[in-house]
Amino acid sequence: MILKYIEFLRSHMAALKKVLIVYLIALVLFDVLLSRADAHYLIDKIYAFWTIFGIVGCFLLIKVAKGIAHLFLAKDNDFYG
Repeated sequence: MILKYIEFLRSHMAALKKVLIVYLIALVLFDVLLSRADAHYLIDKIYAFWTIFGIVGCFLLIKVAKGIAHLFLAKDNDFYG
């Protein structure tokens, strides 16, 4: 069941990207519409801070994990030969 779902998502990757981008834009718009009157911290007063923080954080986590994986798991080209 889940394999069919994954294959469906892989075959419709462009549409999935568009849906996720629209979702992120909706989150930013929703964040702009929220009241900032009772913000306790300076960061809470910045529009779309947490959305941008999440996007940048995910990007950095992916890059760091990929770098660590290449550093520790990659083998030399002549490793098997």
